[in-house]
Amino acid sequence: MLFGNYTLRLSGKNQLALPSNYREAISNTAYITQGFDRNLFLLSKQAFNAIYSHVKATSISDPLARLLSRLFLGSAVEVAIEDSGQIELPSSLCEYAGLGEEIIIVGQGEYLEIWSPTLWQKQMDSLNDFETNTHRFEKFHVSLT
Repeated sequence: MLFGNYTLRLSGKNQLALPSNYREAISNTAYITQGFDRNLFLLSKQAFNAIYSHVKATSISDPLARLLSRLFLGSAVEVAIEDSGQIELPSSLCEYAGLGEEIIIVGQGEYLEIWSPTLWQKQMDSLNDFETNTHRFEKFHVSLT
């Protein structure tokens, strides 16, 4: 399971060194694609295939389904994870997400999100709005049982 977050630096040609606990969960091959919030998703092969199964089950006659496919598949890139944990992020995806030298990676259970610090701070500002959070997540019925 992928959880927690790290502030990391990109080196050279948009090289990202994954922390060891993330590296073990993702294995040797990963997929990077556009996220929904001007971020990137980094998915294991298994997680990518699970989402792909849902995307391919949609109707190509549905305009929203086509948009989802373009977003998810049209920007996806398969990347190799070196033994050292290095991954090269494609320049086009770095531009999309506004990534610079410093990035934030955030575990989301089955996948990672990659954020620019500025956009991640906006997410944190929203999540730290405790009064709004009191009611914001009610529809999810989160419980321990």
